[in-house]
Amino acid sequence: MGPLTKRVLVAIPAMIFLLGLTFWDWTLPFRILVVIGLALALWEFLNLADAHKLKTLRVEAFLSLAFMLLPWVLQWWAQWNGSDAFLMGLFLLTLSFLWSRRPLKDMVVSVSVTFFGVAYFGVLGRYFFLLRDLPQGSWMLLWLYIATWAYDTGGYFAGRFWGRHHFAPLASPKKSVEGCIGGFILVLLSLLGLWKGMQAWGLTTPFNFTDLVVLSIFLSFFGQLGDLVESIIKRSLSAKDSGSLLPGHGGVFDRIDSLLFNAPILFYYLLFFKK
Repeated sequence: MGPLTKRVLVAIPAMIFLLGLTFWDWTLPFRILVVIGLALALWEFLNLADAHKLKTLRVEAFLSLAFMLLPWVLQWWAQWNGSDAFLMGLFLLTLSFLWSRRPLKDMVVSVSVTFFGVAYFGVLGRYFFLLRDLPQGSWMLLWLYIATWAYDTGGYFAGRFWGRHHFAPLASPKKSVEGCIGGFILVLLSLLGLWKGMQAWGLTTPFNFTDLVVLSIFLSFFGQLGDLVESIIKRSLSAKDSGSLLPGHGGVFDRIDSLLFNAPILFYYLLFFKK
């Protein structure tokens, strides 16, 4: 079985499952899924760091991530907002100086690497909750999924068949300018198809054609940026994939890298331009 076949066989049921939870009126299963996905991605990051002899603080990491995400899962943010949770996580990691038995010379690196992972997945990951809580939140998440998946698909095939000019050779040698163009074109066509489809079904959408073009540019750029940032993290830690949980796809971090960057972009676009 080839790698492309594996990717498809894993991707289709995973997408159906994700979309089912995204559109379920009871939001708790979706929130739990997000937390599990972010926790697995953090676990993969910590594994990569430990394998590179950057010893991390696992217990403190997951306690801190719990402080940051549980208010959003249980919908406590009216009393305890994301900034409070972030500071609580930082406070917890700082206290690890007191109870850890590791040599003091290793503690600054351990705390810094651990906190980077917690902040990366905790801060960016909360935008999945923020998008879901918007009016038409399930549909806004669908726009996010479609744009991100379309860019990955268009970039993969355009780069495979026509890629000639390297885009970011130091971060990701296989990325090409042709792949970026192909990804953008498929994003624009996919969002246009979703827009027309929603109109045909009598569903309201906050977007017009200009929004589709602007969002296609933004989500293509920042989705690619998220992928490159993850590539830099992996290459700096001498790893090809973040994990092997998903056959043909690598790890969870490999699958959500672009979504993590696109989620806040879509949220703030809606907040500032589509009130």
